[in-house]
Amino acid sequence: MLLACLPTLALAQQPAERGDGTWELSAGGGIKIMNSALRDFLASGSASNRFTTSATPGRLMPSVAIRLGHNFSRHFGFSLGAEGATGSGVKYLSPFAAITYTANLNAKTSPFITAGTQFTRITGNNGRITHPTWGAHLGIGLRSMVSQKLALRLEGRMATEHYEDLPGEKAAYPLFATIGLSYFVGGRRPVGAATTAPCTVCERGRTRVDTIVRTRVDTIIRTRVDTVSRLVHDGSDQLILRVQFRTGRADLLPQSLPVLDTIARAIIATPNSSWEVVGHTDSTGSAKLNTRLAVARAQTVMEYLISRGVARSTLTASGFGRERPVFSNTSAYGRAQNRRVQLRRIPPPPTGEPVE
Repeated sequence: MLLACLPTLALAQQPAERGDGTWELSAGGGIKIMNSALRDFLASGSASNRFTTSATPGRLMPSVAIRLGHNFSRHFGFSLGAEGATGSGVKYLSPFAAITYTANLNAKTSPFITAGTQFTRITGNNGRITHPTWGAHLGIGLRSMVSQKLALRLEGRMATEHYEDLPGEKAAYPLFATIGLSYFVGGRRPVGAATTAPCTVCERGRTRVDTIVRTRVDTIIRTRVDTVSRLVHDGSDQLILRVQFRTGRADLLPQSLPVLDTIARAIIATPNSSWEVVGHTDSTGSAKLNTRLAVARAQTVMEYLISRGVARSTLTASGFGRERPVFSNTSAYGRAQNRRVQLRRIPPPPTGEPVE
């Protein structure tokens, strides 16, 4: 079922950011697959005494599920929920609690695994009730964002439950497969919200260039030109370019191009200047991979500026990976600030006669 829905995941192309501390409300429908031992037990006995309305019930039955989860970070979360199913006159209600590990909650499409406990109440057509003495489950799934707060969620889960009423082998292994939607609320402010933050390294305020408003473009371009020009005259040495890339890659997202277009115009309007494009990452992943990614992103920005008319001889690219954070990497907001590209003014060589 998960594989059959993969084409649907490719339809959702809008990038999105979730943050730490989000609440996730999920609802969906699917199927419950009953294993033979439990099905045979429910169908055993006389017509007036057995759980099911048929002596040969099917193994598949429709189900619905709902859950409320809290994501402590972009990797770990906890949820409570319930799944219900009905078939052959029998009703199944399975409350559960689970811990979820997600590869990266902020990615466009992210796989996850979930594990926890569950307790199924089974009610037959004649009022008979049974339930396991304990139960646990393990599952895998995928989330794919379809908007800033809404995600398509697919999940497959296998449970193991111990029923004292079962003759012989006491274990039952029901399977669940669901498809539904998750809605995210709360959490930190998305990356890209405009702010001016002090730099903990150089103790100087830094200007963040995040977005370009479509109206009054000429005024905004003049402002950006003036901003870059001040790097030449007021002693400042760098400007943060809050451009966005695809997760874990050096591909620029379309919304970053207007920012770089204005920066290119500003550099062209500042003659006899040289600039270094410097890439930085957060602490996620190995130091070697982060350095490689930082250099690749800086080179991507440099090549784009060159494509917009900036002389290649005025630009260089370098990357420091996670070596030079400006915020603590212990929070999602801090990691977002550390994922940055900086434009640094290279001072001109000294002039005049050498001093002996």
